[in-house]
Amino acid sequence: MSGRLLLIIAGAAILPVTAMTASAQAQAPAPNSVGIRIVDAPENRSDDPRARQYIVDHIPPGTTIERRVEITNGTAEVQEVQLYPAAGSIKDGNFQFADGRTANDLTTWTTVNPTSVSPPAGGAVLATVTVAVPADASPGERYGVLWAELPAAAPAAGGGVTAVNRVGVRIYLSVGEGGEPASDFGITTFEARRDAEGNPLVAATVHNTGGRAIDLSGHLNLTNGPGGLSAGPFDAKLGTTLGIGQTEPVLIALDRAVPAGPWDARIVLRSGTTEREATAKITFPAAAASTGAPVKADDGGGSSLLVPLVGGIAVLVGVLVGTSLVIRRRRSARHAAT
Repeated sequence: MSGRLLLIIAGAAILPVTAMTASAQAQAPAPNSVGIRIVDAPENRSDDPRARQYIVDHIPPGTTIERRVEITNGTAEVQEVQLYPAAGSIKDGNFQFADGRTANDLTTWTTVNPTSVSPPAGGAVLATVTVAVPADASPGERYGVLWAELPAAAPAAGGGVTAVNRVGVRIYLSVGEGGEPASDFGITTFEARRDAEGNPLVAATVHNTGGRAIDLSGHLNLTNGPGGLSAGPFDAKLGTTLGIGQTEPVLIALDRAVPAGPWDARIVLRSGTTEREATAKITFPAAAASTGAPVKADDGGGSSLLVPLVGGIAVLVGVLVGTSLVIRRRRSARHAAT
């Protein structure tokens, strides 16, 4: 078997049980795919979407935690899958994955059992991830990825590229005595922009003021535009991750038909259970590939926590839980983790 793995989404509803939150039922593997997803998370994080998608925790030194993951196989044959941890980091607004099996503190504390699984065609198997933090570990947050990797594909005749096919689950582990550091962030400025094709964009600068990394999602609405127009909501670009103390823009792409303004812009962003919003008066520049002057954001002097909801929102959270890979024949190497 050879090929490139193309990232897609597969989901599962999540319901609470005893000390953990766990999958309510087995999920059918996505067609022609091999994937990995979290099966359970701590009960005290049952309202945190990040803990259902990634391994997220805060523990004191000398503590051991376990998580189960499910490896699914939607292909027509048995797949041999290697499981292992590797280092991660956060830079330039992105969660970045180290090459190969690069180690860091977190990976030396992390084991997976078994290290190799063979999910049958159309089936799934479970594995257990154990993180044992030594008693002398220094405080701070560490990042890693639990990878599920298919055997490397041999290069095609005359080629020199070996395809590496893997998909993973991120790990965010905070170590320290006492309670977990609070997550928080502020929205500081808005910039109205146009891309190279002239499409309007809004860049909201966000500063991570808390003690944990954050993964941002949210939306923007425009009101009081020309002739009293309103527009939106427009979704924020997914994938913006900020480490502790980091500052980066969150980008929101708008419809090309949106007039230049002026507009009253209101953005709502969230990470886990933490939600913040801000407003500003903006006008989009006329020229393509241009940026207006930054406008200070007004947060109204308040903040809020995201209240857990049920129904449609719960389904949406479920859709984001699992990650699968579609196998397609190609020579180029690629890897991804959600």
